[in-house]
Amino acid sequence: MKKLTSFLLVIFIYQYGFSQNYTHAYLENKTLNYDRLINEYKKLDAQSDQMKLFEYRETDGGFPIHLLVINKKKNFAKPDLKQNTHTVIMIMNGIHPGESEGIDASLLLAQEMAGGKTPIPDNVSICIVPVYNVDGMLNRKKYTRANQNGPEEKGFRGTACNYDLNRDFIKADAKNTFAFYQMYHYWNPDVFLDNHTSNGADYQYTMTLICTQQQKLGGETADLLHNKMKPFLYSNMLQKNWEMVPYVNIYGKSPDEAGYEEFIESPKFSTGYTALFGTLSFVAETHMLKPYPKRVTATYELMKTMIEYCNTNANIIRTARNADLEHYKNMKVYQSNYEVEKTQVSKLQFKGYEAEKIKSKLGNYERTYYNREKPYTKEINYCNFCKPALEVHLPKAYIVPQCWQKVIERLKANNIQFKRFEHDTLMDLNYYTITKCESSNRAYEGHHVNNKIEVEKRVAKIKILKGDYLIYANQTANRYIAEVLEPQTEDGFFSWNFFDPILDRKEGFSDYAFEDDAAKMLEENPVLKQQFEVWKLANPEKTSNNHEVLNFIFTHSPYFEVEYRRYPVYRME
Repeated sequence: MKKLTSFLLVIFIYQYGFSQNYTHAYLENKTLNYDRLINEYKKLDAQSDQMKLFEYRETDGGFPIHLLVINKKKNFAKPDLKQNTHTVIMIMNGIHPGESEGIDASLLLAQEMAGGKTPIPDNVSICIVPVYNVDGMLNRKKYTRANQNGPEEKGFRGTACNYDLNRDFIKADAKNTFAFYQMYHYWNPDVFLDNHTSNGADYQYTMTLICTQQQKLGGETADLLHNKMKPFLYSNMLQKNWEMVPYVNIYGKSPDEAGYEEFIESPKFSTGYTALFGTLSFVAETHMLKPYPKRVTATYELMKTMIEYCNTNANIIRTARNADLEHYKNMKVYQSNYEVEKTQVSKLQFKGYEAEKIKSKLGNYERTYYNREKPYTKEINYCNFCKPALEVHLPKAYIVPQCWQKVIERLKANNIQFKRFEHDTLMDLNYYTITKCESSNRAYEGHHVNNKIEVEKRVAKIKILKGDYLIYANQTANRYIAEVLEPQTEDGFFSWNFFDPILDRKEGFSDYAFEDDAAKMLEENPVLKQQFEVWKLANPEKTSNNHEVLNFIFTHSPYFEVEYRRYPVYRME
């Protein structure tokens, strides 16, 4: 490690020279602490009129989230999407502060631009989040991120409330997420990069990359990302001797055993969320076992490569994105809950290490050992085609009752356009009844998530109150609207328990008192009587249980509450 560090330090001096602005703690296997990091960004704001440091809403722990904007023309106003000669790239760092490469690499890049070592691009505004999970960065530890090869001390994955922010982009339990909504929708980035560190298998690459799936992103942006931008990123990084491979989404076995699958970032993840709004989205995943200086340098080089592409192809990127945003406004069908199509297999040249099984020194079992003395290059299977498991037809508009304030709060934070009813109104509306769902037994990010959701679509006259929200499905945000408001989506508000009160019955009956009422209803209602007879024939074992009998009649009678399991987001077709 000492020889490698000295070598990299010499290369750094040769290439860039020393300046009082440059921080190179990473060359000594260290990362900056929070106070030093923000002080360095404040220096950049003071020293360069082409850089401006903004503060956004506070974290759960009470600290502001910062954003440095770099613009050669000193334009720090909201970008104009109609200006096709300019793009915006947003770089997220420290969503998991223990994965700190992006924190150090982004500061180095900004310092170089301020010092003139690296030119500020003509056609790109660069928005850098120095650290997103401030609370986790302040919770600095030596013993976190087990197995990771540096830095010596690093931040913690959870926030002050122990949330994983990279699971929060839809449910928005953390204050950080509302700060992100604010900065994301203001700057409206065309390209988004989230810097991370991977774990799992061992292999030869320092940098791996997640690109939002082609089928999931769709449209002209997907064609651009996968057919032009991604090949450029891979080729340019290879020229710099930083060969990349798609993110290795595999654990406990060698990639060459059966290949591996593309990682699908659903909308709860940062890039799954940004892709809903047509942003070309990427996750950089450096390999945790590589030396920290190499991981920082690879991240630095990837950012430069990405900025170079955005600068050269600003018109192409903005034109493609504008076309897709216009398409979103008129879309009729939304696809979600993407899955890997395992029957469609691509081939990938992969550089790994032979995985051997050797006897463990700790117990009576065999452990996996990656033998770095036996590197290989093999063609392996790679499943990178995805398909939607859910397809929904969008209505003309959704109606959300004002009582669901947590839902309304998140819709507003995402700039969703709406109207409010001026009078109480009785309307014929479509709605869903939740016929089946299961909730996870184990808490996940503060929720017992609903899954395996089945619905029936029904029509009824429903009273809409003055002040309820009317949301037309004619917006560039239609994909977000459908994802959060449709009940069967993987990351919708129903899955994340926002509407769980509808799953509880609020009314019931007393067996001894309801017996006579039930008999009378059967006499007066032949349809109910026929339903009861069919039920008895189908369930003879239940007819000896008075509660089962009375409950069937009750739930099919006018006494039964219409609110039970009626999903309270209505559809105006």
